[in-house]
Amino acid sequence: MGLRARLRLGGVAALAAVLVACNSLTVDQSGVYTSSPTETITGTVEVASDDTLESLTVNGVEATIDGTTWSAEVPLDGEAIINPVLVEARYGSGQVIRERRTVVYGDGEHAVVLPEGAVQDDAVGLRLNERSFGKLGTVVKDLTTFDPGAIAPPGTVFMDECLTRIIVCTLHAKASTAGAPTIADFGVALDSHEGNVQAVVTLTDLSVPVRVDARVAGIPTSCALEVDAARVTIDGAYALEPDPADPHYLDVNLVGATPTVTLGNVRDDFVGGICSIPVIEQIVGLFMPDVEDMMETSLTSLLGDPDGSGPLDSPVADAVEQALSQLSIAGDIGGALGLDLESTITAADEHTDGIALRATAGFSAASVAPGAPDLTGSVAFPGEVLADLPATTPGGREYDVAVGASASGFNQLLAGETELGLLNVDVTELNGEPLTLRGLFDLIGAGGLITEDHPVVISLRPEVAPFVTTEPGPDGSIGEMRLGGYRTTISVAGDNPTLLLELVLDFRTGVGLELADDGLAFTFAQPSEDDLEATIIENPLGLPPALIEAVFAELAPQVFGSVKDKLPSFPLPQFAGLDLSLVEVNRVGSGFVLFADLVPAA
Repeated sequence: MGLRARLRLGGVAALAAVLVACNSLTVDQSGVYTSSPTETITGTVEVASDDTLESLTVNGVEATIDGTTWSAEVPLDGEAIINPVLVEARYGSGQVIRERRTVVYGDGEHAVVLPEGAVQDDAVGLRLNERSFGKLGTVVKDLTTFDPGAIAPPGTVFMDECLTRIIVCTLHAKASTAGAPTIADFGVALDSHEGNVQAVVTLTDLSVPVRVDARVAGIPTSCALEVDAARVTIDGAYALEPDPADPHYLDVNLVGATPTVTLGNVRDDFVGGICSIPVIEQIVGLFMPDVEDMMETSLTSLLGDPDGSGPLDSPVADAVEQALSQLSIAGDIGGALGLDLESTITAADEHTDGIALRATAGFSAASVAPGAPDLTGSVAFPGEVLADLPATTPGGREYDVAVGASASGFNQLLAGETELGLLNVDVTELNGEPLTLRGLFDLIGAGGLITEDHPVVISLRPEVAPFVTTEPGPDGSIGEMRLGGYRTTISVAGDNPTLLLELVLDFRTGVGLELADDGLAFTFAQPSEDDLEATIIENPLGLPPALIEAVFAELAPQVFGSVKDKLPSFPLPQFAGLDLSLVEVNRVGSGFVLFADLVPAA
């Protein structure tokens, strides 16, 4: 059925001012989200003293009237999800007053209605491919406060034993750290494996001051020893999992009891005390165990997990975890979108080609913009979750990072953005020219009918949020978007605006995302005639139906184009202090996923 055949017209020629002033119709409900198969719609109706109410119908069925109030029980269609409610009062004078409302119904089979801000399982996901690890190693280092003192705190005993015994101990030595070790620098290299992530921490120019207390033939002496290593590598495997104490973050644990510690280019020298006397230094050196082996053994023990599966972490695991705790999925994504995002990590899976995180999500808006609806829910789909994110994009391209949301999670995001005013659009120009009354009628070659020109504004305000479905989009678009109750008013602008026409749009169209102005912008095409329905609510000038149809048919493509152009773009979230460079936006299963590379922050 074409648009002209389905365009429902309301209003008749202007009536006497007394009737217009006294006949009235109101509807109490607006933007209803429900899981009930019926919805009670109520309101008031007023009748002028010299007029009569002939009928009051709700979706064509007579309402129950009690004085000036009315009510109707409206059955809802679960497959349709969007349920238009048209209320129409007809008076004996011929006047017709219409109102239109939208009810979003989740029957549990085709859709469900989530309460506002409800947290959804497996609604968002994050994947870090191994090709990103080289970039992240530097970031993890920058985010990590690595305390060399944790390696061998002052007073740490390396050795306390008798080195020479002739009946009694003739040479006893005790070696311990005289102060906190120092390093010149450190680096982190990451490598993903099945079930764990290998982290190789390289310390540069490790210097450990050691105090040696010796007793030679019963005579005590003290020496100061400097142990320097040009390079220390700490090679360990670490398992990632949601932190049991706070699953907003990752818990990092060393796999096994200890990492592998290797010292390179180790030097030791006595720098103080009697041991620095050459003869004594040589004698003591004969009995000292190999310093490199001693340091490796001690560091291996000190850098291990102190309590196995207990709450304490190895120093390196604690440093990596400290860095990852600053990589907040909720903060990065929610902050970029201007929404509050409640998200906890439910799974962290390490593979040979990267790390995949799954998380819950609950998007909500902290405030409601003027003229935007205050929504009570959003559309979700039974059992729908975000599918596993692939190692390459659906288009076959490599990438660093993927961030995705299920269709249900994306709809909750759209609901929050709608409350922030995403779809509040005022059109004052068409094709780059100011929109005027004459220009409006010029669309159908009838501009000559306008004797006095005036500026015109087309205002669009949503009653409910748009939602994407789990189905592919029309005409090759990545998704299908549906919107009901998009109220459109066409008015002569000015201090005293004059309403020319009011209508409500319901439509289905293809939706996508594209890079625009360093952010992501929604794209959608003008709906086809079969996918667009317009219900005219007010026609105060009594414009002929044929004229309205002709003007709207010509106006629709330009209005939808203007809406697309005026929708704000979402800034791409930063990740770990790095910017995202868009590689591809696509569907994975029913979810919507952003694939990007990591680049230095601008």
